[in-house]
Amino acid sequence: MRGFSLLLLLPALLSAQFNAKKSAQTDAAFDKYVASAEASMTWTPNQAAERVSVFSANGQSPHAVTDGMIHDWSASVFVPKAKIEKALQVFQNYDAYKNVFTPEVVESKLLEKNNNHWKAFLKLKRKKIVTAVLNSEYDVEYRQLSDRRWAILSRSTKISEMDGDSELPAGEGHGYLWRLNAYWLLEPRPGGLYMECRSISLTRDVPRGLGWAVGSIVSNLPKESLQATVEAAARATVQ
Repeated sequence: MRGFSLLLLLPALLSAQFNAKKSAQTDAAFDKYVASAEASMTWTPNQAAERVSVFSANGQSPHAVTDGMIHDWSASVFVPKAKIEKALQVFQNYDAYKNVFTPEVVESKLLEKNNNHWKAFLKLKRKKIVTAVLNSEYDVEYRQLSDRRWAILSRSTKISEMDGDSELPAGEGHGYLWRLNAYWLLEPRPGGLYMECRSISLTRDVPRGLGWAVGSIVSNLPKESLQATVEAAARATVQ
């Protein structure tokens, strides 16, 4: 009974202790990592099966930085009968993200559009023992690589955790997600569409003494989230 009682109290205990504040050094480490990653992107597709395959994009993930961790994962899938025109419609319909990418996206809307640059708002809900709700905004570039191949570069410009109905300053709260960039590659192939997404995100590090309880939350959630996102996008392109 004592162990069961501890499990019941765990969310409250973590909510009180699992708080962090993002530092300028942590932000700078992410910017440096992203600059290097983007400079090395060749937009060369990998092989893909009809089930989503998730793999580390740059050595073992996560990568430790000052007071934080950078998570770098890629996922790919071949979607039979899917068309790139439908895929682009899915990605550019930001008002529908709350339906396509449920349950992680709970609200969504387009903020601005200027040619191939878009700005969007997503309210995210991440739950694994402790629930975090985040307001996030993104600058998205749709880049045509060839006649039919497209890249989508999505970079977060704001991620703020919610405390009830109040929005905390960016970089404060549980630290589930501080920054999030996603790089999609869409390539038509005979019989369907190849989809690949590389997700580079920044979270807090694992609190000292609480690794047994929250280590998997911080380490595994970005990978699990990417897999669910790619699966949802693949389903939407053939509906």
